Amino acid sequence: LFLLGKFAFGLPGRKLLPVEIEGNGKHLKLTALLDTGNELRDPITAEPVLVIDSTRAKELTGLTREQLGRPLETMTRVPLPGLRLIPYRAVGAEKGMLLAIRVPAVRIGGKKRPGIVAMAPQSFGEDFQAIAGGMF
Repeated sequence: LFLLGKFAFGLPGRKLLPVEIEGNGKHLKLTALLDTGNELRDPITAEPVLVIDSTRAKELTGLTREQLGRPLETMTRVPLPGLRLIPYRAVGAEKGMLLAIRVPAVRIGGKKRPGIVAMAPQSFGEDFQAIAGGMF
């Protein structure tokens, strides 16, 4: 992995970006995979959505992998202010829902703005902890 300007490059064809998330009294630093095919957006505001893995979701919200895997049930049982559902479709997967939360600040590649962070019920691996698409 080597750095070039504000972008980091790993394996050929993969672009990794530094990300910072501020919300719920937390400040997380992680790495996102830039997925140019990721067009995930909030269905109400049409804002792009950053997706983080279950480990970082637990750090941000306290929600467990099991809770993230049952989004409808979690929405009704966990009183987390601002929690919402984001519908998604993916190649090779059924349609589904991800839990998400609006945070006051997301910094990707030097751009900082309020944003919506969706939480996946699985880990993405060692190289990256988030997936960014139309977020910037």
